[in-house]
Amino acid sequence: MARCGIIISRLSADSWLWSARLADPATGHVCNDRPLKAVRWEGSGLHLVRVYELDMPAGTLLVLTPAGMSSQGAGPWGGIHHVVRLGADGSLTRVLKEEAADELDPAGAEARLHRRLAHAAGLSLDVVRMRIREGHGYEAGTVIEWGGYWAIIERATARQVWARAPAYDEMTEAGLPVVRSDTPEAQAAAARIWGR
Repeated sequence: MARCGIIISRLSADSWLWSARLADPATGHVCNDRPLKAVRWEGSGLHLVRVYELDMPAGTLLVLTPAGMSSQGAGPWGGIHHVVRLGADGSLTRVLKEEAADELDPAGAEARLHRRLAHAAGLSLDVVRMRIREGHGYEAGTVIEWGGYWAIIERATARQVWARAPAYDEMTEAGLPVVRSDTPEAQAAAARIWGR
């Protein structure tokens, strides 16, 4: 991103603007870092706006919070903090938290994708006991498809299974791509590894 001089941005007085940082690389929690100070105010009453003169390149990621609020720490994201991208015209466009985390830390993007896919399949990275109908057919020590991702069955009884998502390191060591298990790429890797 090339510098293009000062960018003027206007925000409602009920919002604060911050620089962005990745608070937790494992979960992808993006939070505010340093406050950006408005240089002046324009308007009055409900039309009062903060005017920012930003000496940063267009495309920079920033965090927008309600005035008086902060999103620091690695806790839950919440619904009131937003990651935004600074436009050359001073506009602020919302960016998904996952995309912002991957942009701030590209090296950890695949591990975060693995975590999101496991959670979307209803799996934990820790072993979890689940009640299941009798006659399920799951066997301890096997890797299966589970809700669109891979699961390791650690233990199985007639009505329960103890399962977990494989760790990211286990996935890469086995040669499994970090994609949904129902994709052609994942099916080809499973056929190569397990002969399925």
